[in-house]
Amino acid sequence: MGRDFAVNTGGSAEAPQIDPAVYDMRFDGTTDTTMTGGQWQKNPDGDPKIEWHFTLLDDDGAVLYDRGEPIQLSKVTGTSFNFDSRTTPGGLKMLKALHTPLEWASYEADHSVFPEEEQLVGRTVQGEVFVKENGWPAIGNVIGPRVRRTSRA
Repeated sequence: MGRDFAVNTGGSAEAPQIDPAVYDMRFDGTTDTTMTGGQWQKNPDGDPKIEWHFTLLDDDGAVLYDRGEPIQLSKVTGTSFNFDSRTTPGGLKMLKALHTPLEWASYEADHSVFPEEEQLVGRTVQGEVFVKENGWPAIGNVIGPRVRRTSRA
């Protein structure tokens, strides 16, 4: 017999009702924020973070709505963009997803300056969306845009 798995969406009535999956997402910009508490907290006034904002898109590139509102999610990363770090910082992963392969190769080669954020706003990436125990959707991994494929004869 197969087992039924259900996602707990009972945490909040206002949470967007979406299925966990990989979605196309439009980048809407960032905001600076701080986080207090948590196991890795170093600064009692809150550690600086970057909040990356996205709008979910359907398979045709149109905005996804829930109860008449666009489904907008964000992901928080640290402020490090250090290529020499033992593990790749989350902010660096986000920038890689938002840049074209040519832009990224140029940056890797000489660590040149990234384009301004305004040039990145509106770009599409793919994001893994999951539903937390409290019922709210969240973004996991973010990678570059979906590669369009056609079948070969």
